[in-house]
Amino acid sequence: MGSNLRKNIEILAPAGSMESMKAAFMAGADAVYMGGSRFGARAFANNPEEEDLKRAIDYAHLHDKKLYLTMNTLFKDKELEDEAYDFLKPYYEEGLDGIIIQDLGLLSMLKDSFPKLPLHASTQMTITGVETAKWLENQGLERIVLSRELSLDEIKKIRNNTKMELEVFVQGALCYCYSGQCLMSSFIGGRSGNRGRCAQPCRLPYQVGDDKKSDYLISPKDICTLEDIPNLVDGGVNSFKIEGRMKKPEYAALTAYLYRHYVDQYLTYGRENFHIDVKDMERLMDLYNRGGFSGGYLHQHNGGDMIFRERPNHMGVPAGKISKKGDIRAMTGLNAGDVLEIRGKDGKAQVQWTLSQPILKDGMFKLQAGNRDKKNVKYPAGTTVFRVRNQVLIDELHNAYVNKDLKEKIYGTLRIVKDSPVILMLTWKDIQISVQGVCAQKANNQPMSEEQLKKPVLKTGNTPFVFETLEVETDGCCYVPNSQLNDLRRRALEMLEEEYLKRYKRKDAVNIPLQPSLTEKGTVGNKTMPEVHVRLAGMELLKRGRLLSEFPWIKRVYVELHEAIQDQFQTVRLLKKAGKNIYFSMPAIFREKDRDKLKKFMREAEHYADGWLVHQLETALFVRSEYPETNMTFDSGIYAMNRRAKRLLETMGNVTLTAPVELNYSELRALNCCDMELMIYGHQLLMISAQCIKKTHEGCTRQPDMIQLTDRQHKHFYAYNECEFCYNKIYNGSPTMLLDKKKELLTLNPLAFRMDFTMENKEQMSELLKSFDEIYIQDRPERNVLKEFTRGHFTRGIE
Repeated sequence: MGSNLRKNIEILAPAGSMESMKAAFMAGADAVYMGGSRFGARAFANNPEEEDLKRAIDYAHLHDKKLYLTMNTLFKDKELEDEAYDFLKPYYEEGLDGIIIQDLGLLSMLKDSFPKLPLHASTQMTITGVETAKWLENQGLERIVLSRELSLDEIKKIRNNTKMELEVFVQGALCYCYSGQCLMSSFIGGRSGNRGRCAQPCRLPYQVGDDKKSDYLISPKDICTLEDIPNLVDGGVNSFKIEGRMKKPEYAALTAYLYRHYVDQYLTYGRENFHIDVKDMERLMDLYNRGGFSGGYLHQHNGGDMIFRERPNHMGVPAGKISKKGDIRAMTGLNAGDVLEIRGKDGKAQVQWTLSQPILKDGMFKLQAGNRDKKNVKYPAGTTVFRVRNQVLIDELHNAYVNKDLKEKIYGTLRIVKDSPVILMLTWKDIQISVQGVCAQKANNQPMSEEQLKKPVLKTGNTPFVFETLEVETDGCCYVPNSQLNDLRRRALEMLEEEYLKRYKRKDAVNIPLQPSLTEKGTVGNKTMPEVHVRLAGMELLKRGRLLSEFPWIKRVYVELHEAIQDQFQTVRLLKKAGKNIYFSMPAIFREKDRDKLKKFMREAEHYADGWLVHQLETALFVRSEYPETNMTFDSGIYAMNRRAKRLLETMGNVTLTAPVELNYSELRALNCCDMELMIYGHQLLMISAQCIKKTHEGCTRQPDMIQLTDRQHKHFYAYNECEFCYNKIYNGSPTMLLDKKKELLTLNPLAFRMDFTMENKEQMSELLKSFDEIYIQDRPERNVLKEFTRGHFTRGIE
């Protein structure tokens, strides 16, 4: 098995800082991914500034490693046209090994401006199947980072249908939502996950329905796939990606070491001799775990066992039990410097302290709380004490990886002959360099020995190099000042480094400005009346939607494909008879298991279909493969945040885009919505999850239901379990309401207005439609018929 495969299985570690990068490389990582000062999906990591990041790229190359830059966020038009090129150019010229991207507009710009830059599609692109993989391959990408929700079979199918490299997350935190489809943080507090500023609302407690108790219902355990290394290797995965740019260097080091070690074990000794040491799992648990680990989605579609409802952060490991006398009996050996804590029923630490001396297993010790209020607190016998920091483990990792530095072995010859220039020749890999110094003089007194001549030259210090051998050729009668030898060594090592790094440098970047298209000229502000489209989601809403036939100005109705079939197309026929165009709404997420079912559904519906509404690129490409000339509306989950993204998506033909819901009025005006559909009312879809809140909370009933979630601020959200395709949709509790913004909306001059109905009763629907009629058709004064609503991002926008 060995040598050839070994080179193809990359261990890719997170580097939230230079220290983490060096520790990961020291521990065996082949590559790291790192953000710059802007445009990365971890805006709050300790990301390096320009000169430091250039040095990091050089550091990686000197040690035969790779560095990938994360620019995996969505770009506003001004950023893409005025800032992205200048930001990336110095790293491209330095030899950046690849760039991880989400934005399709950025993809278009990179292909034009940075022709030799390897492009990697981020997991933020929500790549769930073969269609997107093939499309991205045709767009010139070299690697795709697959959605974390995929099974082993789905990974294998993609492997069999693309030549691109496949990258899979193997360790670390899971998002509750399909990555790239989450707007929850964005709409709650204006911190967008699509802009690298996620506030992690999935790590907060929520109440379900009328329950009084809150728990961490949507907080997944971290994944650990060490046991699945043989399956992932055999499934054709090229890169094992470890999550954790917000975690510390010791985490990057241990995880990189373990995955490198066990991948090599499998490649060398095969499946029959592959075995994970229980002590390594204990070390991982001690370092960071959220209630243990799960195997992720490789073997299961979802499950409550993947969620840890008691606590959202590091769980630690059980370290002791409180005795009847109030002492603590150690369940394992403990070390001076270990941090222990006792928790309440809510999972939060009630008391935490640092051990001042080691404790043997089964040894007795007392609580050492520094807070006087806690010293006299009596905890029930049997209460568990947890260790949340293992100081010996931390020290071991620092000594082995964090506090060490990689060194490259070089070979040197120092030639010192009287009346000739001192020469230092160095050899490393395929490079040989020679540096001259001053002429060597005959020693007035005692000549320098070989050891004396070597000593200054061997001091490579904090350079990337260390001498494997240094030969001295001398006539034995010379003296050379140490300062001259130091200078010779410094110049030679700098030349060696510079000569090697030349091969990575590029000079072919070119800034190609975007030229305005004909459709983007003079189309804003015409104030003509757009078409009106309405979406109905949910069986009850489909039936209530029959009242749409009373409003002749509604031109198009979106209905859920599977719900229309369940309704035997009764509502669809009624609406078509009333002159409405019918677009069938496809599942929010397309998975391989649903392919045959969807083909059957589409055949049943095609007689009534004027087009299709799709929320994900995978779905759009599937529909296009079935109906090459059909009309499609791309929902807001297919992001068209900038003009380049719009143009690339429009090349798919017969498509209407939905205006981005994260842009404010001014930004939408600059983007130009004349060829886009604009949402003006609806409960915003905030998350799409493979998990099921109803299943986690009370068990699977296989019956769709709308469940209310309440957060700490008493804000409501609604989770709908879409059982037909087995995923959850979480909606904002307050609807986005823009009907009474007539002046601004008409100034944007969109192709169409859209209203979404998901949980409204018949009276609410009727009132909203009549309100639109009064304001836009009858030209009456604007008024808002809702008491509770949000403007979404229309007035505030995101950073």
